[in-house]
Amino acid sequence: MSNQTTNLPQDFIERVREAVQRLQSEGIILWRPYVDDDIAKIFDISIADHSIGCNNESCNHNSHDPASPFLKITPKEGKLLFLGELEYGEIKRVYYALLRQSGTLYYEVVEEPFYHTKIFPVQPSAVPDFLLARFSNGE
Repeated sequence: MSNQTTNLPQDFIERVREAVQRLQSEGIILWRPYVDDDIAKIFDISIADHSIGCNNESCNHNSHDPASPFLKITPKEGKLLFLGELEYGEIKRVYYALLRQSGTLYYEVVEEPFYHTKIFPVQPSAVPDFLLARFSNGE
């Protein structure tokens, strides 16, 4: 630690360590202003980057969403596994599995230009088979 940081309060130094750890951990980056309560129950939420987008207060945002920061959600328990992605024109669908002792949860993240990122819990059958088949050990 440098001389400058030794003069900082310990609680501040600990908070900085926690922030760095969250930003470096496995997670999902979402461009949106908030997450729903069901996601917040399972994931820790942190602001991962600056707000970008339309800040014009007189804009009705018909063809785009208003400005938002980038959020990072990291699982409170278990291991997050990136399964893969599909692109349909300008829309990208990204799939994740959250491997927990109590069972696996699946999520679909939808990214569309100019609109906030959406995240949905999905049934296992909604994840394309070819993405899951990549994890086969030949059984």
